[in-house]
Amino acid sequence: MSKSNQDRERVYINENIKAFNILLLDENGEKLWVVSRAEALKKAQDAGLDLVQVWYNWKDKISICKIIDYGKYQYQLKKKEKEKKKNQKSKWLKEIKLSYGIEENDLKLKIEKAKELLQKGYGVRFTLRLRWRENIFKDQSKEKLQHIADELKEYGKSTGVKEEWKGLSLVLFAKLK
Repeated sequence: MSKSNQDRERVYINENIKAFNILLLDENGEKLWVVSRAEALKKAQDAGLDLVQVWYNWKDKISICKIIDYGKYQYQLKKKEKEKKKNQKSKWLKEIKLSYGIEENDLKLKIEKAKELLQKGYGVRFTLRLRWRENIFKDQSKEKLQHIADELKEYGKSTGVKEEWKGLSLVLFAKLK
C-alpha cells in the first residue's frame, strides 16, 4: 500500500486531529457548528465520547469530525468492509482452459462442467491458448468456442468470442431464473 493510501485510510482521533477549525457532527450525523479544535475536544470529553475525524476538506482547511464512540466506529467500518468483500463478483467467475488440440470427449466433459457451474450461478470464462504454429488455426479455434457458446446458450448468456494476446476467450454469464 502506498504512503498516500495509508494517509487516506488513517483515522485521526482526539488530540491527533491537526485542523484548527472543525465542523462538528453529532452521533446522528447532523451538523452542529464550526468550532475550534480545543472546543470540540472539550465537548467530546464532556460527553464521554471520542472526537473522530471523518473527512478533511483540503480546500477550506476544515476537518469534519463526529463525536462518537471510537470502538463502535471501528466495528462499523470493519462490518462495511466485510460486506463489500462479500459482494465482490470476482469469485463468481470460473475459468476453464482449453488448448487447440482438445479432443471431442474432453471438450464434452468441459462443457458439462460449465453447465454445472452456470446452473449454480457462476460465470464461466473459456480461454483457448494458441501456441507457436497453432496461431494459423485461429478460425477453427473461433468455431470451436462458438460451438461451446451454442451448446450452453440455454444455460448462460455469451459475450462472444474475443481475441486476446495469446489466444481467444469466451465469457458466459448465468441466466437469472
